[in-house]
This record gives sequence, C-alpha cells and structure tokens, in this order.
Amino acid sequence: MPAWCLVAILAQTVGAQSSLSINTFNHAPDAFRYLLLPNTAIAHNDTVHEIITDLAEPMLADSVIEKRKQHHRVFLIGWLLHAFGGYNWRALSMHKQKFVGTVVRHTRSREEEYTEYDINFDINFHLKKYLWKIFGAYDRQRELRRQDYRRSHHRNYDSIPFVRDTNCIDIRNYRLHCELTPPRAYRHLLNYVFYPTLPEAGDLAKHPSFGTNRPVMGFYGTYCLDCNHSCHPELHPYEWVWWLKTLPGDSTRSKTWFFGLMHESSNRMKNWSREPLCGSIKIPFAKDCSKAGDTVLRIYVEHLVFGTFAGMGEVLLADNAVKLSGAENSVIQLEGLPGKFMMVVFSHPIKSDDYRIGFSEMNYDRGLDVLTGYFHIATNINALYTARVTFD
Repeated sequence: MPAWCLVAILAQTVGAQSSLSINTFNHAPDAFRYLLLPNTAIAHNDTVHEIITDLAEPMLADSVIEKRKQHHRVFLIGWLLHAFGGYNWRALSMHKQKFVGTVVRHTRSREEEYTEYDINFDINFHLKKYLWKIFGAYDRQRELRRQDYRRSHHRNYDSIPFVRDTNCIDIRNYRLHCELTPPRAYRHLLNYVFYPTLPEAGDLAKHPSFGTNRPVMGFYGTYCLDCNHSCHPELHPYEWVWWLKTLPGDSTRSKTWFFGLMHESSNRMKNWSREPLCGSIKIPFAKDCSKAGDTVLRIYVEHLVFGTFAGMGEVLLADNAVKLSGAENSVIQLEGLPGKFMMVVFSHPIKSDDYRIGFSEMNYDRGLDVLTGYFHIATNINALYTARVTFD
C-alpha cells in the first residue's frame, strides 16, 4: 500500500496530525538495538534486560531531600524512639536516586498497621554502576554496626557483604529493599491492572503485568538506611517504578512497558514524598524500518489507575523534548524520513494541561534502517498515575 494511502486511512481514525524533524543519523546505540531482540531473548538474559530497563529515565520536580531523617509518627512514640533511640530512616543522598535490578524477593503487607501497608521488592544488580553504589550503603551500615531488636536478624559486620573482595563478587549477597505504601483508595484497582497489592493476589508469576517471579524493574526514590532495624539499605519510598514485560515463551518483538508514579501514603515520610506529584518518564524505543510495507511505529498508551489532576498547568518535561497533547490520537510525520510515520493511540483521551506526551533524541540509522528515540509522558497528579505503553 502506498504511504500516502496508509496515512489517509490513519487520519480517519485519529484526531490530529503533526510532524517531528529527524536531524540525527548516527549509528544506533547498542543498548537501543537490544530492543529489537525478540522478548524471549531478553527474558533469558538479566544483564541485557537491565541494560534496556536502565535506558528509561524518570524525573520528579520534588527530587531534592530537605530533611536527612524521617521517623514513625504514632502519636509522640515515634518521635521519642527517633530522638532517644535512633529508630529512624537516614538518607544516604540528599537527591533521589535511580536503581535498576532483578527482583529476587517480593513481599507485601497482609493488613494495614497504623498507616503502613507496604509493597516491597528486593533487587540484585548485574550492572556494575548500581552494584558499586550499593557497596557504599553496606559500608555505612558497617560503620554504624546497629543490630536489629530481633536476635535472629543480628548481623556479623566482619563478614560478607560488609567485607568484600571486589575481584570476586557474588551479586546475590547485595540487594536493595524497595518499599512503598500506595494510596489506600487505589490499592484494589492496582491489584488487578498494575501490580499485586492484596494479600490473596498470589506471586508475581500469577499477575498479568509480570508472568514471572524474577522481573527486571527500575525504581526511583529516596536512598536511605532503615535504622528502625539494622540500618539496612532501602529505597524508601520509591515513587517511580517501571518494567518491560518479557516472557521466555514470547517470541514477538513488540515491547510493552508498565510504569507508575505514586505518592507514599503512610504518614512516615512526609518530607520525602509530597503531593501533588509533578514528574515525567521517558521510555526508549527502537523500530526496525526495513520490513517491506511497515512504515509506521504504533504507540498504544493505556491509562490504568490514576488520581485527580493537580491543576498546575505546566508539566515537567525534558528541555529537549517536543511536547504534544495527550488529548487525542495523532499521526506524526517524520520529516527527513519520507514515507515513515508514528501513530499514538490512547485508551481514552485526557484533556488536561496537566498531562502531556513528547519525543526526544530521535535518531535514524541509515545503515541498519532503524529508528530510535524516547517517548515521554509527563503529568501533575494527586495520589498516582499508572500506565501501560506498547510499541508495535
């Protein structure tokens, strides 16, 4: 079918047409080229999967931490334990941090305790930059030498992981505990369409968003030590979470991402997670344009569970991103690539200035006939925003 005919058909099903200029024609980066692999190949290689997941970049306007410590807020008891017993969370960085790893343990609360209802993921790292970063947390934990009040959880601070030979590292000894209490009003909905939150939901392998107990996931939030116990390293709370769904039996090449921006809804982290949430995330994509007749990159955006928009108007979007509306489906002509287009389709339109999409770092590799770039979603939201995006 001629390209002009395809565009005419598409124009009947979408509400807007726009254009993006392709100005760079460099070699497609290796990390982006991994996105061209069938999903089964990615699922069988945790390192490649982590490299791909690490391409995603979250942002938060509230990314600077103003108070180094947070504590339980059960009447005056939490403050007394914090002030006189040292039971608190202690930030390792005054800027929120990103981590990407492979899940080795997933837990969640069975019931709400005071205001705490945690959805937890423990991750190991195949990428050295995150493995080396976690070393610093264990070193600080060793300096403090704090012991958990439970004798069964006491640590030997003169052994691995607190003492290590960097020429012989077993990554299974180094993990980061990622923790969040999602907003109470949305937990039941999250359980069915985003990630398991209810006690009876089963493990990750049974959830349609995962299909495996060892997914690769990315998290962004406050990097701290939990000194309510033994000062072990945590990302608490994580406010951005994302993953690329892959399964060993899935030989397709379309890529489906899940991501969520969520407020920590216990009363423990008032200075580390605030509303409204003003943030954005950019998701990588790669399109093999060599297939005859396949001239369109289709991007399907499915809004899952989300709260109310904050009414702030201007969203946080990267300076180099071309900003587009999220109010209607669109066909986007790629200037510089005759006959090639992108199509963005929403599960339903969001007519708000607090929601925008965008594109950045668009590159066309002429030798490989591959288009790469980033797709952005930015929002100002109360409570949470979660979505599923498929590149086909």
